[in-house]
Amino acid sequence: MMRRNILLIQAVFFCCLWGFHSAHAGTPMSDKLAVEAGVQAEITKDLAQTYRPLESLSGRTCLDGRPVDGFRGDVVEYWANLECSYCGIQEVRQVQRTHPDLCIVVRHIPSDEYGESLKKALSYEALHTFSVNAAHQFWDAVTPKTTLGIPVPYGAALQAALQDAAIAPEAFADALQKAAPLVSADILAAQSRISSTPTFVLDGIRFPACDFKAAELPTALELARKTRAGETQAQKDILQIITRGLLNESLL
Repeated sequence: MMRRNILLIQAVFFCCLWGFHSAHAGTPMSDKLAVEAGVQAEITKDLAQTYRPLESLSGRTCLDGRPVDGFRGDVVEYWANLECSYCGIQEVRQVQRTHPDLCIVVRHIPSDEYGESLKKALSYEALHTFSVNAAHQFWDAVTPKTTLGIPVPYGAALQAALQDAAIAPEAFADALQKAAPLVSADILAAQSRISSTPTFVLDGIRFPACDFKAAELPTALELARKTRAGETQAQKDILQIITRGLLNESLL
């Protein structure tokens, strides 16, 4: 019960961050309606902006190593913090494997609360330039496996990944330097835009606190497409999905 109360408080606070203002101060309103109002405001904001991922993500790679540049298909942004217990990689990898028409791009929002969060993001990106499998094994090893979110030390996992992929220390050091501007760009892009992890960006619509299962992500993407096309019911469905995510309820 305490955990649900904390999540509810966080959700209401999050809707305030998203710009919700009650038209009648002091009017009784359920927490869910308050969250919905904030979510609707942000969906409207997203739809007002043209989404050009091939421009903003130029030079990046898909989860399976393919370049974003020249990709023909839907680009999905997966914003994550490697010290977030809800930011797993296995479900997302499954979607990428089974949907080659998608390009899922990892974007990083390291937490200031944990000193190793940034190091993990940099290490992942550096590993990804050598071996997709090694990078994802590293991710899976260093993310917390319980909802307590207790940080997992990354040193042993990094050494194992370097050995498995036969990556020389000097080459890895160079890759780390090249990864730094990429992660820095993500941190800058996240300001005033991404405030919860995981967050998926589907057709330019942010889905905060939505840890989709592999079977759910394509459904959410299709709803985002329909919403972009002006379908009112699809937008209502998205509103409910995001609200449920923020309230820690089943998404679909």
